Amino acid sequence: MPKRFLTVVLLLAVSVLSFSFSQEEVLDRFKSYMNDYQREVPELQKIKKLEEDLNYLSVYRLYKLQMVGSIEKKESATTIADLLSRHLESLPVEDFTSNDDRIAYSAFLAWVLSDFSGKAFQVGTLNEMPAYLSTFNSFTSQVRGMAEAVYKEWMAYALGLVKDEPSAFPGELKKTDAFAQYSLKADADEKSEREILSLSNNQIYNLLNSSIDTIGKREYNVSSLVEEEVKRFAVQAALDVASLMDSNLMNATRDLFQLWLYRSIGLAEEVPHYPTEISMKTLSVKGLNLSIPLNNPDYERVVEILNENPDSRLKSIEKLQMASQVLSMRQFTPVGLIEKDISDEVKKIIPIQAGILGQIRNSLSREIVSVSEKGMNLWWLRFVGYITLALIAFFILPALKKYWLGIVITFEIFYMLFLTDVTRNLFDLSLYSIIGLPVFAFILIMAVFSIFKKGVKKPLLLAKLLLLAMIAIFPFLELYNDVSEISMDSFEGFYDSIYYPTLKRDLFLAPESLISLEIRDLSSVVSSELNSFKRVLRVIIPNELNAFSNNADLSYTVDNNGRLRVNAPAFSEYMSIENQRAYSDELRGLSKDLSNFIRDSERNAKNFASLLKSFVSSSERIIRYSGETLRADFNEFVETSLKSKPELNVVMDDYLAEVSDYLENAALPAIVRVFRVPKFVALALGLFLLSVIIFLIKKPLISLINIVVISVYFIISLVEMNELTLFVQGGSPILNITVDPSINALFLIVFAGIIVLSVLWVLLSQKKGSVSE
Repeated sequence: MPKRFLTVVLLLAVSVLSFSFSQEEVLDRFKSYMNDYQREVPELQKIKKLEEDLNYLSVYRLYKLQMVGSIEKKESATTIADLLSRHLESLPVEDFTSNDDRIAYSAFLAWVLSDFSGKAFQVGTLNEMPAYLSTFNSFTSQVRGMAEAVYKEWMAYALGLVKDEPSAFPGELKKTDAFAQYSLKADADEKSEREILSLSNNQIYNLLNSSIDTIGKREYNVSSLVEEEVKRFAVQAALDVASLMDSNLMNATRDLFQLWLYRSIGLAEEVPHYPTEISMKTLSVKGLNLSIPLNNPDYERVVEILNENPDSRLKSIEKLQMASQVLSMRQFTPVGLIEKDISDEVKKIIPIQAGILGQIRNSLSREIVSVSEKGMNLWWLRFVGYITLALIAFFILPALKKYWLGIVITFEIFYMLFLTDVTRNLFDLSLYSIIGLPVFAFILIMAVFSIFKKGVKKPLLLAKLLLLAMIAIFPFLELYNDVSEISMDSFEGFYDSIYYPTLKRDLFLAPESLISLEIRDLSSVVSSELNSFKRVLRVIIPNELNAFSNNADLSYTVDNNGRLRVNAPAFSEYMSIENQRAYSDELRGLSKDLSNFIRDSERNAKNFASLLKSFVSSSERIIRYSGETLRADFNEFVETSLKSKPELNVVMDDYLAEVSDYLENAALPAIVRVFRVPKFVALALGLFLLSVIIFLIKKPLISLINIVVISVYFIISLVEMNELTLFVQGGSPILNITVDPSINALFLIVFAGIIVLSVLWVLLSQKKGSVSE
């Protein structure tokens, strides 16, 4: 017996784990996804698929920015969070073993987003993640549907309406058996019961017990059910004689037929004009009170009409006889009324269940954030060190006062270059942008204004301006001559990925895309010009010809060559010189209308030329970087759009003439500029800070140390340029690719120029008076 009992307990435990919501299960799966993602080579298939999709997501953003730039104002569903949610939607249902697994994976995607965007992973950001929200909302909808069936079964069992105990009936519910004499079919599946049991708490049980007590104490009168059925049958029988009665008699007919039915089942003792053809039966119903009048003078008229129409009377009597038989055999019980009350009570509890699910989600979100917390980043303590150094310099060792700021900036440069990734550290990146860039801009502006000062050595000032200009343009230089490894066709599978349709939509398919807007504008201008010209030909000129025809007795014919011939009389009163003002006004009106048309037409022509140039330029930019598949799709879209109207053929011809060469050329890879590679982003920021040290701190030793540090970092970065890490856009995943680098010579020249000019400026600054500003 104990062994059998333990087996049953074990099976129940396994069932609960298989079918019920488990916060521990969600957390365990979340951690397993997170750990596998951080491995050098993931083991889980979903994580491998995610990494592939993240690469394709980066390719999509890279080429979208390269082709049309950032048009986020017109995009409502292409945030990185939304794009990650599409990855989740693309996974087959069978990839997830349970709702817990899907919830865990959606939360993991929110963590991935925070990981590559550099933002803190918090409860707020998790709850705002579309994938997490949609997954939990879907789960909530499922629970609502299951809860309605399960709570109904539990209440029916507690009231004695269901005889077999549900597989997951909670012990907290009181069993009253108030209606054990009746039966109700209410059978929720076991999986639903386990799920709802795991999501219910004492608040739910108290509400269910209260509803069970309320319903159990009610007395149900089935007379209303009998009245509804009798009325329904009486109305059906009365339809056969509707053509014989007016509206008043029809009401009387329905009432009379109801009385006959009540009499036929023994619920009325005496009723007027009861037909002998309807047999008598006996049905016992408590609490039935007839509200139909027994003495209605219209009854007699109804009977007379029925007798006058024996066929119609026979049909009605047969229907009433059949209805009487059905009513006598039917069991009128309060089960339907009780079931309705149970459903009404359950509907009151469901919103409470939804609120509990909201609490569960918030609790789960807090736990997920808690288990994902990384080790504390202690680099913020460097600011404590900076403050301490400042206090020492100003209050203990005044000799350090001249050097402490230079030391601080030197350490920041070293930290930025060797100890952190500024593109993934939003605080540091924001700090350098807020402080370093404005200070550099100030130095540049002051140098420009120095040109107009008297007594300034122009050659040195020009050297300073040249140095600052090279630092300013450095982030925007092309890093490589050509990187064929990142051309669109190099990414196998991109065209089959979930992000290729998104790229096409952003480029040209969406109504708000740049290409669609330009085609729409071109079509509008062409249609406007065509309609205006047709108005001149069809309305303005014919109106004037008709006026001259009427006034001057002109006639028009078309000769065999299709030319219009005007036949005018030798003279008419209209042609008299005394009528000069009249026909001059007519011609002047025509001239004005034509002048207006010509002015508008010229404006349309200029607008068309401008729009066509813009459209062709946008198309060239897309085609230039598109792979074969995207080129074909784009060209098909343009042809379909432009060939929809014959007046747009000219646009199509001009488009093909301009882009034909690009269509035949190989696709160009996206341009890799300095600001797109994290290691060189740090280098560019380091150069901005270097200008601060050289021109504001003005300590030669500190300046030279920083020049050496930056130069060493540059050499190390050059050695590693075969491993390209692309920073596509803030918040987007990083794209890592091995390339065969062909470094841009201008990039090397500009950097060398910066270093050489910096060293020269520092060396010259050691000679007192040689550098003045």
